[in-house]
Amino acid sequence: MRKVLGFLFLLLIQRQCCFGCAVSEEQRPQVTSLLNKMIQSATAPEALPNPSVLLALQLAQNHSNSTKHILLQRIAQDAVDRFQNGKPFSSGQIALYALAHQASCSDPRKVSAQGTTLDLVQLLEKKFEMELENIKSTGNPLSNYYQLGLCVLTLCQLQGSFSVSKAADLFTPDQKKYYLGGHFSVDTASLAVLAQICIQTSDNSTLPETNIITANIQWLLNNTLEQKRSDGVIGNMYSTGEAMQALSVASDYITPGSWNCSETLDKVVSEIPKGTFDNPMAAAQLLPALMGQTYLDVSTVNCSIEKDDLILTVLPAISSNTHHQSSNLIKVKYMVTDSVSNTFTDSTTVSVPKGSVLLRVMEAAQENDPKRFRFTYANRTWGPYITSVRGLMADNSKRTYWQLLSGETPLSKGAGEYVVSDEENMVVKFTTY
Repeated sequence: MRKVLGFLFLLLIQRQCCFGCAVSEEQRPQVTSLLNKMIQSATAPEALPNPSVLLALQLAQNHSNSTKHILLQRIAQDAVDRFQNGKPFSSGQIALYALAHQASCSDPRKVSAQGTTLDLVQLLEKKFEMELENIKSTGNPLSNYYQLGLCVLTLCQLQGSFSVSKAADLFTPDQKKYYLGGHFSVDTASLAVLAQICIQTSDNSTLPETNIITANIQWLLNNTLEQKRSDGVIGNMYSTGEAMQALSVASDYITPGSWNCSETLDKVVSEIPKGTFDNPMAAAQLLPALMGQTYLDVSTVNCSIEKDDLILTVLPAISSNTHHQSSNLIKVKYMVTDSVSNTFTDSTTVSVPKGSVLLRVMEAAQENDPKRFRFTYANRTWGPYITSVRGLMADNSKRTYWQLLSGETPLSKGAGEYVVSDEENMVVKFTTY
């Protein structure tokens, strides 16, 4: 019965997909190059376990079995370690770990490591209920609405238990849910669309919540398309891959001609040789769309027909000092400010080597004046994430975070990747989302 339902689910998904929007044979070498870079970064000894990379690898056309086994073992060990030792394990992270296992044909309900077996689907069900309870009591999720989209998408695909009516209400239009720093979050909207398309095309499609879900999807897609630039980019370069996934499975909601998938695809492919997607997380979020796949294809992956045909190329070693090896110094203006309680605003000018990233600017300011510019960060899959400045901590429960800006423009890259320019005004601002 489950196989029949799975087959019907695949047919329903395929009915709404836009066929033919994938890289051409001429563009495929660029994708292979990106796969190689992503794999090298993600399998380095110091790399953090990254389920998004494994998920992308499994949705690609070409595969590397050795890489799959390395990454699968790493995320299994990390999941069990987080659970056993009470380490942070957010709902969105659990969802990605479960999806990556499912895409690798490893049962997410039986994740084993260190003599312990963990049911990620059951854990996600509990975590999702905790998210809903926190919204009910405080008005905010424990994590954010991007992660809640991942939760519902995963529970829907892996036949986990969740309330369809609560999920429908969860994604209703609300500026607090879908705007970050005053800007519409294409990433969040895209995950919400994928999650609701999954619900809509399952055997829940006859429930009364169908009309709510339909209205939610339409509003989200309309707002997503408003973020489309003339060159095909949707939101920013790093939100485009997930936006492509959402738009490709919701063609029934889109006015013909409102989105040219090929134009968007050509634009992001042209950015690959420039190093735009060298960060493994950036590559992982783009690759499924390049292959004409989406996260909704996870439940239909068939590992028995996979070919171990991805030729891995040994690339030059990636150095953490790549951005600041030059001896030419530049001056960068740097400001930290609390825009929530207005407790401080401090600025300075530092000299750093040409090619430095923002993190180096922050370190230089801290070295010059530890009292005013001290900061902490955590290593995440996207790179260093600023957790505090002058002891003021970012807090999901209070919807506060440290926003990175160049002048008044939010950065699309993190502190460990954004390369600063001479005389640039860099701002790290405590704000709300």
